[in-house]
Order: sequence, then structure tokens, then C-alpha cells
Amino acid sequence: MLKVFLVEDEIVAREGIRNSVPWEKTAYILAGEAPDGEIALSMIQDIKPDIIITDIRMPFMDGLALSRIVRKTMPWIKIIILSGHDEFEYAREAISIGVEDYLLKPASSDDMLKALDKMALRISEEQAKLRDIENLKEKLRDASSLLRDKWLGDFINGRISGISALENGKDFGVDLSSRFYIACAIAIKPSRGETARQDAAGPLAVTFIIKSITENYSSCVFFQENATVFALIVKGDAASAAEETAYAIAQAVIHEVRRDTSCEAAVGIGPGVERAGEVPASFKAALAAAKSLIEKNQFKIADAGSAASNAAAFPALPGASSCKDALFSNVNGDFMFTKLKYATKGDMDSILEEYMGILENSFDENPMFVYLVIGEIIMTVSRIVEALGGDLKTISPFALTQHEVSEFASSKEAFLEKLRSLLNAVIEWRDARSGVRYQTVIMKAREYIDLNYTSGEISLHSTANFVGMSPNHLSAVFAQETGENFIDYLTRVRIEKAKFLLKNTAMKSADIAYETGFNDPHYFSYTFKKNTGMSPREYRNAVK
Repeated sequence: MLKVFLVEDEIVAREGIRNSVPWEKTAYILAGEAPDGEIALSMIQDIKPDIIITDIRMPFMDGLALSRIVRKTMPWIKIIILSGHDEFEYAREAISIGVEDYLLKPASSDDMLKALDKMALRISEEQAKLRDIENLKEKLRDASSLLRDKWLGDFINGRISGISALENGKDFGVDLSSRFYIACAIAIKPSRGETARQDAAGPLAVTFIIKSITENYSSCVFFQENATVFALIVKGDAASAAEETAYAIAQAVIHEVRRDTSCEAAVGIGPGVERAGEVPASFKAALAAAKSLIEKNQFKIADAGSAASNAAAFPALPGASSCKDALFSNVNGDFMFTKLKYATKGDMDSILEEYMGILENSFDENPMFVYLVIGEIIMTVSRIVEALGGDLKTISPFALTQHEVSEFASSKEAFLEKLRSLLNAVIEWRDARSGVRYQTVIMKAREYIDLNYTSGEISLHSTANFVGMSPNHLSAVFAQETGENFIDYLTRVRIEKAKFLLKNTAMKSADIAYETGFNDPHYFSYTFKKNTGMSPREYRNAVK
């Protein structure tokens, strides 16, 4: 049975379609209906119909806007547009979007069934193509694609450096240059149910499906890692763009693999990164999540900020919209980098507590993630030391070898002991040779901000007065020593607190605005979305 969803704002027309078509005698089921595109969209995302019938002109969100979103996020869905005699230009635009068919209103039940049958035939033809194994082999397994997949496999598993990948990628028809990356892993396994589908092509058909989906995204690089794992590298000019593409592809893959093949698929979405050399770490996280889902027979998405896989949640790197606060390194604005750079031994317990909060149960459930966090810690403190002209290898109290890192990750107790000793050594070295004249001033300024960010009266002037400097001097010193200006730091502290309150309390958004030092709730919403990519409401819904 194919699922049909109806979107029509005129209740008489909606009831007419619902009641005139003898659904129980057809190969279709009316799975849901809505009066406009905005209401329909969330229902469609839950129901995941095969076919949508939508009026072209509706209030709030019309059929064209709905069709654009559906074609982008759920490309497997066939769309039939309903239009009046005077709406041909709308219908023509709808077809350019990718709508498969349109009907003139009022449409009879016979016309409706003919259009549905046409969509069913297209779905059947698409499924039939997947059974043509020889055709798939010809399209997918030529020598050049094998070389390309091998090279990409070497890159995503860390056997090729990021710089080398950027330099040599075009030799394999791959452009890896981007401002932001998200790696995804798709794991598949044969389905145990629905024996009638067992004659459908298996992994080879999955390859064709994923290839067909990703070809619609110029920002995506796809290849087959091995017989049961496929890899995606999603590029984007911003975190939000890459994340949106990753989710859209993941959702389409899971649905189409289940519908059209004898396999099931699970998708892991790794943390976002800003350097090509960090893509392998993102892929490791994604692969661990995808394999965890497959082992538990859960065929869905596990993302960088979700515990959907019952493995540890993977925190996003700077700029990613995620349910976990950004942890990892970004010299221009990363919270932990700044915190470690100006930490004292008195800050040690709070730093350790933050890391343990991120790791949660990962030592038992997802040791791969512990390795990822340790790697980022080492990279962060190494940057701090190198900025002062040192070498972490000569400062660290233990050798930075694979064996020592394994010891580091072996248990909570070992992690805390080695992290404390490493940070103590770095702090002592920094303080002994530091050329940072204004370290105490910066620490006092940050402490003042952390204690007073809830006040709408806090300012550069009040902070400068507290530390005993002129505002202009403090502004220059703050930017020079922390890598961000005073206002950016104050705003980030407020946004971090707002995220905590949205996630952990039922406070209204307006109350959170005042609680975090914003005098205007509208300005708070604007600033929150500018910094996180989501409105306060969207963020709260995302972290539930």
C-alpha cells in the first residue's frame, strides 16, 4: 500500500477528495491531511508518505513553498499539484521545482486515481531499475570509481593528510575545499522481514540509491567504504548549511533503502569540523554511532548532538547547531580554548567536571569517543603552548604515544589523573615563562563578566573600572589576548547560559532573555539565532 497525504485549505474540497475516492478498494491509503503547507510539513515528516496531493494556493504556506521543502528534504515523495484554471503559471513553476503532475480543480475521483496510478507506476519503475544488477555494475564499478573510492577511503581513515587531500583531490575528480565539513557513515544490513522483497537488489542497489540522492547535492562527496558501510563528506560555507544537507540526505537514504531494497540502513552524523585534516575524526564518530544502531537493529539517524543510538552524544565543533555545547578547538572563539589558555590551578576542578559531563558514560559505551575528546584536548593545549613558543612534547608529564593515550582513555580515574597532571604541567610552564603581561587583568575581567552578565548594566566601561584600566586599553588588551572582542565574549557567555536554561528549565523565552542580561526579548531572539542558527524555540525543541 502506498501512503497518500492531502493538503487543501478548502474543507469542502478536502472532504470531497477524501470521500469520493474509494480508498479501501485501491492500492492507496489516505494517511493524513492538513489545511495548509505549514501544518502539513511537520505531519509529512512524521508520516513519510509516498505521494502528496496539494493545492497550489493556500494561506500561511502555499503548495509551491511546501513542494520546494519536500523536494529538498524528502526527495522520494511524489507530488501532485491541484490548481485552478487561472493558475497555470503557478502550475508551470511547480513542475520546474520537480512536481510530477498537476490536476485542474475540481478533479474527479477518476482523474485522481489516474494521477495516483501514474505516480505508483513511476515508483514501481524506480524499484525495477534497482533489480537490474548488470546495469548497476556498469554504472558503479568502473576502474576510475574504484581508484576514487580507494583514495577517499585512505583519506577518511587518516592515511592521507588534509593538505595532501586538498592538493591531490582533483586528480580523482574530488574537490574537498570548504569552510566546514560533516562526515556521515551509512551502515546497512539485510532485512529479516518481508520475504517478497528479497529478490530486490541488496548492497549494490543501496549504492545506486545513495548515489542518486547525493547527486542532487554538489556539496556532498559519496563513496563506498566497504561492503556494508558507505561514507559521505558534506561540505558547507556554514555549519547550518552542512548540517541541513546531512540530515536531508540521511532521512532520504533511510526511507528509500527500506522501501526499495532488501536492506535496512542506519546513519551516523559526525561532529562538524573546520579543517579537512579533521574529517577522519568526524567520520570515526559517525561510524561508531551508525554501527551501534545497526548492532541494536535500530534503523534511524544518530547525530552529533543526539543520544539516539544509546551511545555517547557527539558534541559539535564550533559553529555547529547541536544539542551539546561546542567543546572543541577554534582559536577565534572556542570556549574551552579560552578557558584553558587563562586557567589557573584553582580552575582545575571545574574544567575536569565539564569534560566529565561531556563524556558521561562513554568509557563503557563508546571508548572511540573518549579517544576523540583526548585528541582534541591534546590539540588544544598544544596550540596554547606553541603560541608561547614551546613544544608540548617537552612539557607533558607523560609521553604522547599511542600507549599513553590508551592509558589515558582506559577509565574515568585514569582520564582524570592524566588530564589533571597534563593541565598542571602546562599551567606551570605558562606561568613560569609567560610573556602575557595582562593575564591577571584578563582573568579578572572574565570573572567580572561571569558574575555580572545577568545585569543589563554591565559594559566595557564598568568592567574596565573593575580591573583598573581605561575602556580603550581594556578593549585592545582583551581582543589581543583572547582572540575575541569584549562584546563577543559577553554575548557568548549570555547565549551559553540561555542555552542551558532552554534545555533544563521550562522558563519562557522572554524570562530567559531578562535572566541572561538582555533588556529586549526580541533582540534576545535575534541574537540567539544569529549565534546558534536556531531561534530559542527551535533550540528548545531540538534538545528535548
